[in-house]
Amino acid sequence: MTVMSIVATGTLLMALAIQFKIHLANEWQQYNPVTSAQLPKKGDSILVFAPHSDDETLGCAGMIGTAEKAGANVHVALITNGDGFRVAVGRAYKTIKITPQRCIEFAYKRQKETLRALSIMGVGPERVTFFGYPDRGIAKLWDQYWTRDSLYLSRATGSNHSPYTNAFTWRAPYCGDSLLRDVVRLIEECRPTDIYLPHPLDNHQDHYATYCFVTAAVEQLMAEHHDFATKIRVHTYLVHRGDWPVPKGDHSNEPLSPPYALTGGDTKWFSMSLTPEIAERKRRAIKQYRTQTAVEKGFLMSFARGNEIFGSLPDRTIPLVSHSKITVDGNPSDWSSIPPSIVDPVDDYVMAGFNKGGDVRTIYLCRDDKHLYARIDYVGHLSKRISYTLNLRGISDTDSSQWYTISIKPKTKTSSVFTPWAYRNNVLETEIPLDALNLHEDLFVQVTTKLMKMTVDQTGWHGLEFGDGNKVSKAPIKTSSLPSSKAVH
Repeated sequence: MTVMSIVATGTLLMALAIQFKIHLANEWQQYNPVTSAQLPKKGDSILVFAPHSDDETLGCAGMIGTAEKAGANVHVALITNGDGFRVAVGRAYKTIKITPQRCIEFAYKRQKETLRALSIMGVGPERVTFFGYPDRGIAKLWDQYWTRDSLYLSRATGSNHSPYTNAFTWRAPYCGDSLLRDVVRLIEECRPTDIYLPHPLDNHQDHYATYCFVTAAVEQLMAEHHDFATKIRVHTYLVHRGDWPVPKGDHSNEPLSPPYALTGGDTKWFSMSLTPEIAERKRRAIKQYRTQTAVEKGFLMSFARGNEIFGSLPDRTIPLVSHSKITVDGNPSDWSSIPPSIVDPVDDYVMAGFNKGGDVRTIYLCRDDKHLYARIDYVGHLSKRISYTLNLRGISDTDSSQWYTISIKPKTKTSSVFTPWAYRNNVLETEIPLDALNLHEDLFVQVTTKLMKMTVDQTGWHGLEFGDGNKVSKAPIKTSSLPSSKAVH
């Protein structure tokens, strides 16, 4: 056996050991008690956002059935029609030739499955909205294709506009501006007391991006002084998260609990117990998705349990500090009075287990009158092999989207004049001029670490407020986008 093969075998065994540890932790967590969720009641107006046809049933069908039985009003919105699941398209039509027309026909099949499933839970077709945005493209709309002069082309449908006759907006352009407008409009129409949406740490890009658009829409309505928006209770649900749910398959007597790693973050989890009748109706609803159970029945049936779990995230604000409070030197001592803005799960991925210097633990943010300061703590010491990226995103209205990105490769301890940064041991600090951000009140933040092209860790996108009286920019934003700024060392 050569040295290379020994190293490869050792690496594989270590990866398997880390994955097995994650699996055991999830199994152990399954029997940990979770706080009981408050049940929906008569008079509640509930709006459920689902990235694909089936997510609303997997994550929320029991809640929906419970709410309907209590006399609440439930409306369900599907962001995409799931037209990009090519394996399922091929299985449904018994072909390996996947054409745009086949994908569109398949999407209509999935819509019908959704309507059948929701009717079992008590929701009629008049309370279901299909947006018709691109499957596997929602994160692209959030990240890259924001304005109508730069549209996303769906690989599935071959179109940069929604081809569906029953879309919420006819021929909706595939861009973030359009999707945000549609979400804002539906929330205004429904005026919900409660919104259910995917958790920001869901692994699927359409799921975490749905969270971004919906929370941005709520923030937009609040900024426009819609009183009902300030009272909305936001609940998150989870569908995709590594080795979860456990055990996989049809285990109706097993409890559903959050993944172990996510219990260590800043999400407060709740469990909603389902009556036997509601649980059985959910089981029947899941089985309506024949296009999906044909290819991943075990995964779908993993959600046919006697309870559902929902997460509540804290309100996050960026505190205002004195001008001389923070020094960017990698020393965290001047942050002692500032609470963490984001607490991220640790040891939740194989790559993070290998590279603890890229495993994000906490993110701190604060600002003075001229700069935004960020401190990111990692599980281990920063590594010169890993690249560290801080993404900042501001949305002042549906027309305006501002990006700011800092990418750091800590080969040296020097930094640029424009975006100074420093690191020491497991702490990375940086400062960004507020003039460069050109933001108003709200900011979305995400951190990514990579070893070459492999992702070590990626936090969810999290929204933060600057708070009343602490607006960053007094002048109205006139540009539709702000180019990224990169400081690479």
